[in-house]
Amino acid sequence: MAEKRERRDHFRGKPRPGRRVEVTYRVVDDAGEESEPHKAFTRNIGVGGAFIVTEDPPAAGSRLMLSIHVPTSDKRIELRGEVRWIADGELDAVHGMGVKFHGLDVPQLLELNEYFTSLTSTMDFD
Repeated sequence: MAEKRERRDHFRGKPRPGRRVEVTYRVVDDAGEESEPHKAFTRNIGVGGAFIVTEDPPAAGSRLMLSIHVPTSDKRIELRGEVRWIADGELDAVHGMGVKFHGLDVPQLLELNEYFTSLTSTMDFD
């Protein structure tokens, strides 16, 4: 059996409160055609990627077009991604996929950071 090891560039910890956001994804085939949209949500999201909860994730290596809605913005963040790994529900009963983001530009990065800042500013540290 092949050994599983961490290959992501960014830290991925346990699910954090507030990191669940709505996402719509389309699988892009080799000809550049996009599938029908699939609605899902993130279990965890960061600037490098997200874990997207979905019952029927595409295969690892699949290219995606993503549309992410963070609560702190009126517009959706549109970007490309790649499925890096699949969770089949065996370890923690969650089906989904680890997605690495590609082509995140500065305005999109700022929108994500604004959202992450909003999460920490509302926490009570008493």
